[in-house]
Amino acid sequence: MNRIERAARAWARAGLENDFVFSKVMSDPAICLAVIRSILPDLTIRRLVLPKTQQEVNPTSDAKGGHFDIYTTDEHDNRYDIEMQVADHHNLAQRVRYYQAMNALDAYDKGANYHDANNSYVIFICCFDPFKLGAQFYSVNKRLNEFPDYRVLDGATDIYLNATSTRHEVPSRLQTLLDLVAHRDSGQADEFGIKLKEKIAAVKHNKEWRADFMRLSLYEMDHEYELKEATDKGVKKGVKKGVKLGQSQGINMTLVQMADGLIRQSLSEEQIISFFTNVMKVSREQAKGYYQQALRN
Repeated sequence: MNRIERAARAWARAGLENDFVFSKVMSDPAICLAVIRSILPDLTIRRLVLPKTQQEVNPTSDAKGGHFDIYTTDEHDNRYDIEMQVADHHNLAQRVRYYQAMNALDAYDKGANYHDANNSYVIFICCFDPFKLGAQFYSVNKRLNEFPDYRVLDGATDIYLNATSTRHEVPSRLQTLLDLVAHRDSGQADEFGIKLKEKIAAVKHNKEWRADFMRLSLYEMDHEYELKEATDKGVKKGVKKGVKLGQSQGINMTLVQMADGLIRQSLSEEQIISFFTNVMKVSREQAKGYYQQALRN
């Protein structure tokens, strides 16, 4: 199967759990509002600002950047970040903290009183159980360790949804959403589910979006291939030099030399750190240390 066939097959299989399809579906304000209401039924939300998809987040030039899958605000200026997460990289709580911090920066205007900041909701729809506790719905708010019943009202709420669970512990609308994410037949023909299915079908039949998805998929395939090629070359070079040096010095120079090899292959700092965290299974801090040590050598 060639690359174009692989990309076409990926488009045919893509559903609401696919980042691209999810962003297109959720860019519809009515759909986005219905989804948020299904997740947060106790809130009274009348309207949303036009949702932004793949919203760039760059707090400062030297800080880590990123993007929100879906970012919007309501008529009370409450903030909502909704993320679709397919793979478990075991760093979800840290990512949520980062997104809450970005929401907080956005909430405080220069010179404004801290009391003026509105509520912030970071919502992750997961294709796995993020806490391995079997629940469908997890919500997190700050509480005092010494007084667990006392909630700290800082306005931040984290929500994790587990689409893999079939326990039906959530309201029917939210169950419909999770069933669609998990490609399950909910057996429900409610208006919310029909609207979601119609929107997904409209996205999948849009020729321009199909072409965008194909281009993005082909780019990602090329990027993965180039990264693997460069990584293989860098690892071979680095292991040769690194084993010797690592024995004589009290640190793992093999990994430092791997970083050195990847630098010589013109990979960026973020690509190298990503390789160490995802392939070599070290922490981000360790990966940065190996990268910086390689630069000094």
